[in-house]
Formats: sequence, C-alpha cells, structure tokens
Amino acid sequence: MDTRRKLLRSWLGRKVHIVIDRPIGYKHRNTVYPINYGYVPGELGGDGEPLDAYLMGVDHPVTEFDGWVVGTVRRFDNCEDKLVVAPEGVRYHQGEITKAVWFQERWFKTAIDAVLRKSCGVVPIRRTENGVEVLLLFQRWSKSWSCPKGHMDAGETEEQTALRELHEETGLTGTLVPGARAAVEYRLTSTTRKQVVLFLGEVRGNLHLQAREIEDHAWVKPEDLDQYLHPDSAAACRGLLDKL
Repeated sequence: MDTRRKLLRSWLGRKVHIVIDRPIGYKHRNTVYPINYGYVPGELGGDGEPLDAYLMGVDHPVTEFDGWVVGTVRRFDNCEDKLVVAPEGVRYHQGEITKAVWFQERWFKTAIDAVLRKSCGVVPIRRTENGVEVLLLFQRWSKSWSCPKGHMDAGETEEQTALRELHEETGLTGTLVPGARAAVEYRLTSTTRKQVVLFLGEVRGNLHLQAREIEDHAWVKPEDLDQYLHPDSAAACRGLLDKL
C-alpha cells in the first residue's frame, strides 16, 4: 500500500472537528451543495490547504461539527483527497458515500474507502437429478471460496448489485427467490467491518468465469458447504436454501 493511501486510510474511525464553509444550499458556479462541506482545522491536505471533509447524516446547514470519519475519497487525478464525516455511531457503506459526494466527485477519478464495506452477491443454485447444488468460486487473490459477490455501486439496490456481480464473475444470469436474503458481518481491522448481503438465485446460461479474479469453481451439495466456506457464511447459505 502506497504512503498516500496508507495515510488517508489512517483517518478511518477517528473523531474530528470540522468547520463548514460550504453548507447545504451553498452555490458555487453551477453547483448547489446538497450536503455540508468544510475542512479539518490544523490538518493539511495534499494541496497544502486544510484537509477537506464532506459531512453526511446532517440534513440542515451547520457551521461546525464534531463527528467521526466514516469514509475517505481518494482522487487519482489530483492531490486533494477528502474525508467523509458523520455523527458518532452512524455508518455509511461505500455505495452510499459515492452517491452522496457524486455532485462534486463526478468530475474526478476517485476511489471510495469506508469503515463499512458492503458487498452483495448471489448464492447460485441449480437443480439436478441428485438434488440442489450451489456454485462456489475460488478467488484468485484471497485464495478462498465464496459466492459471486462484489461492492455496491452508487445508486444500485442490493439486488441489482448481486445480479450484476453474478453475471460479471460467472457469465450466468439468475432469478432471485422472493424473500431469500441473508446478511453476514465481520471485522476486517480494528476500525473497519465487512457486510455481505446474499440472495438465493436460480441460475441459467453458460459458465464463463472472470479469469482476472476467479481461479476455479465447484458445484457443491448443501451438506458440503462447511468444507469450503467460513462457518457463518455456510450457515447463511443453508438458511437461504431452507426457503426453497
């Protein structure tokens, strides 16, 4: 991890005081600010000016605020990285942050990091003469088995993300089973957590694995899921299969 990214990530989960110089409704050229925007006094950003910060979770103009850093915005095409601040105890995942800051960040190439990293995916099933089988993927980089899943994009629903990731990683399309949704959450670091939302889906089409990320695949019987998945994930998958 490069020094700039490491420094920016070190802000996640920290308590900060920000001064708002562009409150909700502020007009700059053709842009009206839908959220409060300001800076952290005494902390310099990459441009040598005070470190900028977006404020989420406050729906009225304010002049200053004490909160915690729930996300960061890294700009690849200039040096002005940003913090994303919210009231203490409030969390936003990367898709929600992307949507909130889009009014300004759409002009830049950015990467959003967050205290809560949310992925959505499908537990893909097929029916055979020997019963139901579940498709699992072996991830090239983590060297672990999982269901097709990925991070939410701005404006997507959980279901849209799940079906998009299914198609991108396997080439398959699917029909989600109504009411079959499960969520698993676990700690990544001392300050960040991962939430995975899974839907049960009957799949169709020809399998075309995304070679860049997926190394292998297996069709697994429900009783064998524990041999491949973390116990919490295996339990969530079995709970979804019970809804068939």
